[in-house]
Amino acid sequence: MNPKYDASFYIRVLDQYVATGECSDTDDEPLYAYLLSIMNDPMIKIQVLTDEVCARIFYDMMSQFIHLNLEKEKYNLQKSQSEQNGMKQTLEWSIARRKDGWQALLQQVSDKYETMGFGSSFYKSQFGNEEEKYGDDELWERMVEDWEEAFKRNLQEQKKKEIDRRKESLENRLHANLKNIPEYLRRHEVEKDEFFQAWGLMSGMWNTVDFERIRKVVRMQKEYPEIIKIANLMGRTADDEGRERLHVGQEDVYRLEHSSKNDIQGVTVGNDLNALLPTEMVHCADDDLESLFIYKYVTRKLQTFRYKSEIMQPARSLETKPAVHKGPMIVCLDTSGSMVGIPEKIAYSLLVKLLEIADRQRRPCFLIAFSVSICPIDVRKERARLLDFFSTTSCGDTDATRMLKATFDLLQSKKEYMNADVLWITDFKIPLPSPKLTDRILEYRKADTHFYGLQLGIAENEWIPFFDRVYRADYPVARCY
Repeated sequence: MNPKYDASFYIRVLDQYVATGECSDTDDEPLYAYLLSIMNDPMIKIQVLTDEVCARIFYDMMSQFIHLNLEKEKYNLQKSQSEQNGMKQTLEWSIARRKDGWQALLQQVSDKYETMGFGSSFYKSQFGNEEEKYGDDELWERMVEDWEEAFKRNLQEQKKKEIDRRKESLENRLHANLKNIPEYLRRHEVEKDEFFQAWGLMSGMWNTVDFERIRKVVRMQKEYPEIIKIANLMGRTADDEGRERLHVGQEDVYRLEHSSKNDIQGVTVGNDLNALLPTEMVHCADDDLESLFIYKYVTRKLQTFRYKSEIMQPARSLETKPAVHKGPMIVCLDTSGSMVGIPEKIAYSLLVKLLEIADRQRRPCFLIAFSVSICPIDVRKERARLLDFFSTTSCGDTDATRMLKATFDLLQSKKEYMNADVLWITDFKIPLPSPKLTDRILEYRKADTHFYGLQLGIAENEWIPFFDRVYRADYPVARCY
């Protein structure tokens, strides 16, 4: 029993609204209906469509609200799983069990769903007469269907109550942020890119103290330009004309090319007709299943092959090629005592920039903070933890063993990280682990997983042979190997 709309549906609605201002008038699903009521507010629409900062504020706050309510709905569904299973089992009751159990069953369902429109009196009159109609399979199935409909209406009512409980607080914060934040940025001459990066860490909870603290970290990027260079290596951006393209040059600039189509990585969902699974092709060719195929195409739910389509190769001439969105990012951040001071600040500044890229490109981004122990954080889903992390101070010794094992586990077992870029931010004062672990780095690189590094300081680095590329930030000069 799935929700009417999933998270991807709401994201598409928000994307379209922020880009064009277009949205439906109303809907009967509580969360979508509430979202539409906000989007159809003329004042909000004007602000979102005329101010890039307001658009970002609206998008992030509504995305967070949607995610929160969908998680609550998911929890309620899981909590009622036994009741859903009970409906299925009731359909399989024997005639003898129906005879002995129909009265107790109707009483149980009626006690819970009488106000949701479940007509228990009708079924009591049918099952209790001399004809013993509880043996009528069609009537019995109809009773279970009515039970299921009442169950769904009850879930929707719970969802509406959850929204009503939260919406006043959301609207107050939204209106205050749309008014106060642009005014603050103008008054303090804050650049948009600085705002977007700092705001990305604040989970929609604006306060000037946290903002200015994070902004100081962001401004390190002007002093150390290697931060932006590495961030762009991990995630390409559009050119000035708005087209997503890569400029390709000699030697130190790289270009993306597609690997061959027989390089199958796994199975995913989407609407790429060139990568359809054979079963989906059958649906396309069958007249009776054609409408199902069209629906799955429109909703991007066709089963397709996934290919390793991004391979970095040295560019030998200057040209322009379409850029392909890259995969997710795994960031391994050294938090040992040797990172205290400027290295720590540079590292945090790069991390904030990577988070902004991950948000903008909808790319998963996973942080593994390490010294001897590790602290893993899904940076797009755990903003509160990430903000707390920025308040800690580096300390302790360094050991890459646990960090490497955690990285390999992500690459191996988490399908969303199959095509990841891995970035180390460290002074590389790290003893080499066992050859078994370093050999695995080389194995993943052969499988087109890219390992990049930012070395903070000028210590001797034994790790360089295991990386695609290592940048080095000396103070104040930066260079790369």
